[in-house]
Amino acid sequence: MELKAQSKWRWLIAAYLFLAGLGGGAYVTGVVADFLGGEWVQISKIGVFLGFPCVAVGCLFLIADLGTPKNFWRAGMRPNTSWVARGTIIITTFMIVGVIHIGFWIWPFHALEDAVGARQVIGVLGTIFAVLTMIYTGILLGANRPIAFWSTAMVPLLFFVSALSTGIMAVMLIASARGGALTGQVEALARMDILLIIMEMFVLVFYLQATHRVPESRASAKLVLTGSVAPLFWVGVVILGLIVPIILELIGTFGMHGEGGAAISILASVSGLFGGLCLREVVLSGGILAPLRAGRFEFALPMV
Repeated sequence: MELKAQSKWRWLIAAYLFLAGLGGGAYVTGVVADFLGGEWVQISKIGVFLGFPCVAVGCLFLIADLGTPKNFWRAGMRPNTSWVARGTIIITTFMIVGVIHIGFWIWPFHALEDAVGARQVIGVLGTIFAVLTMIYTGILLGANRPIAFWSTAMVPLLFFVSALSTGIMAVMLIASARGGALTGQVEALARMDILLIIMEMFVLVFYLQATHRVPESRASAKLVLTGSVAPLFWVGVVILGLIVPIILELIGTFGMHGEGGAAISILASVSGLFGGLCLREVVLSGGILAPLRAGRFEFALPMV
């Protein structure tokens, strides 16, 4: 029986997974910057302010993908048995905490802006749910057991590292576009992102290397590396998502500074963010549905 790639989850779901991870990564970046204090305050605000809207827009893509969006409220039901329900609770809680955290920065007359201790407590709580949100985007795929390419612990790890990287890139993009006194902080973020990109490369290699377990996952790897998904993988993920950002960030960090460095940082961030979106689409498109074997017969299982 010919193995077929799933076609139910495509770009709308990829956008949801990407934005949810980016929002969580940006928020964590903002909370860490808040603990650094001083000259990192503006970086902290950028990261925290990105968290809620990115995840909220991502959820709109998810709702748009549903056949019956009016039934979206049922997603949070049965958390004891459904990862969709657990994820709904995690993401909803993160967005609520994110809104509260933003309130500390924009409350009328800045009455809460000096409440550093309370803000940081909210930040720690939000970070917990931000991390869970980033990991959940990979666990959600693994819950679809008929697809071996998704049912591995490497997917949550890959999405987590990618989410942290794209979150930092989003903060770098806005900070670089604003220019001014944030150059030093942007360079520090770029150095951290270089390490994350290197880590992401290793995780991606191990992920693809571990696809020898069953025929379906081997077929997925072949589809991604040499099949119809290969152009998106090699150009979108490898070149634009990994190689271009790390080269530009190395140049911007150790070679070019000032306005030229800011321009390079913007290009690196845009390229890396696009690559992060492509990564989610590649993983989705590479999912091969496992057939149900009964005796000498095989039946294709639908994706749930």
